[in-house]
Amino acid sequence: MNSEHSLQMLILAAGRGERLMPLTRNTPKSLIELQDGVTVLENQLRHIHAAGIQRVTIVGGYRVEQIAAKVKMYQEEFNMAIEVLYNPFFMTSNNLISLWLARWRMDDDFIILNGDDVFDEQVLPGLLAVDSTREICMVTDRKDHYSDDDMKIVIRGDRVLKVGKKLPREETNGESIGMIRVIGAGRNRLRQKLDEMVQREESKNIFYLHAFQELMDEGWPVYFHEIRPDQWSEIDFHPDLDMVRQQLKQQFKA
Repeated sequence: MNSEHSLQMLILAAGRGERLMPLTRNTPKSLIELQDGVTVLENQLRHIHAAGIQRVTIVGGYRVEQIAAKVKMYQEEFNMAIEVLYNPFFMTSNNLISLWLARWRMDDDFIILNGDDVFDEQVLPGLLAVDSTREICMVTDRKDHYSDDDMKIVIRGDRVLKVGKKLPREETNGESIGMIRVIGAGRNRLRQKLDEMVQREESKNIFYLHAFQELMDEGWPVYFHEIRPDQWSEIDFHPDLDMVRQQLKQQFKA
């Protein structure tokens, strides 16, 4: 394991994952099995632990009691401090509310992680190595084509200027993978922005990345750390899950 880091992970895992039904009928998306009983969450925690991060906060919603039960086992397995928060609004809100509920965990540096991301062992160490002057740093990739469901971005120089699923494809030159490091003064600025946004009725049903867009619009620099498309996957649909399972099977054979 690498040397320990003082920052913590904030994993947003409140959604039901309706596009993965019937697998998520009685199971939260983060507890879907990838291979040999290993869940999406356990796979994430393995890489988090290997990167030297010892504190994790998970914001759950759908079937949160299942996540809490699994966490007891994972804490022993990885010798990590793992806390589970409950988002009671998960059925009627998007993940900006989940991130806002974790605002009291933002006193220390942190990394936000989507609960349905699967990534390889090089991604977190690469992000942790990014210069500390880059207080907000988004992990991104580039590919030839972007779908309507991709969290598209516009990059210019070393900064992200725009982020959103509805960005015009002709402007798009990257994608946010759902992993963002926030350190230093960026922590309090993000927390202030979240407090501002939750007071607006329209903020209930928007992605947390809208908060970063508002920060960018106000002149706050958001940098990026680019990885290869084959280093990660978002498990949103059944083909995503099938692909990840096949990749893991091939790695195991190798």
